Amino acid sequence: MTHLDTPFVITLVLLILLAAASDIKTRRIPNPLTVTGALAGFILNTALHGIPGARSSLLGLALGAALFLPLFLLRGKGGGDVKLLAAVGAIAGPSNTFLIFVLTAITGGILALALLLWKGGLSTVLRNCAFILYELAHLRAPYHRHPELTLENSASPKLPYAVPIALGSLLFLAIAS
Repeated sequence: MTHLDTPFVITLVLLILLAAASDIKTRRIPNPLTVTGALAGFILNTALHGIPGARSSLLGLALGAALFLPLFLLRGKGGGDVKLLAAVGAIAGPSNTFLIFVLTAITGGILALALLLWKGGLSTVLRNCAFILYELAHLRAPYHRHPELTLENSASPKLPYAVPIALGSLLFLAIAS
């Protein structure tokens, strides 16, 4: 874990709060926001740390995208979520991005469980998870046999995932300071 200087903290907080607000309101994370966040991270890292900063920013961006890409390809995560974690990575660097990812997964799991308990559907989700794991263990995409198991077709309650990304990032900042 690497400490983030104030310009990085401000940039990261602005990015995640704007993304979470947009995702809650419109269920989308705008491309101009994620691109601006990624560029700001790259420019800050390069300006303040030179070539090593540029390398760290690019590695963080690549790691952030790679961590959510499998779920996106399985149609279980939106493209905006992938781009947002990539932009977070461009700001925070690779080691911090992985920790933010872990904290995001924990907060996302807690929020998803709370949403299911509030709205109902926990037993259906557990059955679907078992089916998904079975299909993946047999190297098959679950949505081929059950198209309703994609974000587009699912009747399950949906969690705007920029919120867990924001919470994971804020938890990281609290731990890192």
